[in-house]
Amino acid sequence: MTGLMRTWSWAASMADVEERRRHAQLMVGAVLASVSYMTIDYERLERFPELELTGPRKITDPAEWADPQWLCPGFDTVDYGIELVMTDGRISSSTWDPPGDIEGIGLRAVPLLGTGVAADADVAIWDVSGQRRWRDRCAHEIMGVELNYSPWGTGSGFWCPAVNIHFKNSSVELMLGESGPECVLVPSADNIIVR
Repeated sequence: MTGLMRTWSWAASMADVEERRRHAQLMVGAVLASVSYMTIDYERLERFPELELTGPRKITDPAEWADPQWLCPGFDTVDYGIELVMTDGRISSSTWDPPGDIEGIGLRAVPLLGTGVAADADVAIWDVSGQRRWRDRCAHEIMGVELNYSPWGTGSGFWCPAVNIHFKNSSVELMLGESGPECVLVPSADNIIVR
């Protein structure tokens, strides 16, 4: 099982919304050291057919980095989640709540493996710290984090479809969405877009 039952985003009340916002604020003032994407390991069997590889796999082969599945011209698309490591060792992660009545995107001060994704999941781990969306943000202080909550339709509760992480001169938006044909951004309840 890759995913775990989790509720990082959905909030039944404004008190729950505020708890999630307080948790996200733990990143404010920290300096970002590195960022990793955790995705479906699309190339595991093709690249290693003779091996019985299981569990997380860090992507290091330059050939695999030449054309990653998650890279689109206007955004990155991440199947499972994002892990942000601070220079003081603290870790925050972002992933989606399961689609349905409680979907949304959340941010928690925990590692992604073992909390948002099973610790033994067959995922690809991409250290994107030096890639275009993150290279100018690593080694910089996080100035603010916004969880963009809104009421959930006509029912009760609140959902968060987007998170903004602010740095001194830039910001990164994390939102529910994925890549459609020809890298066009389309809605999704179980994928994260980084732009």
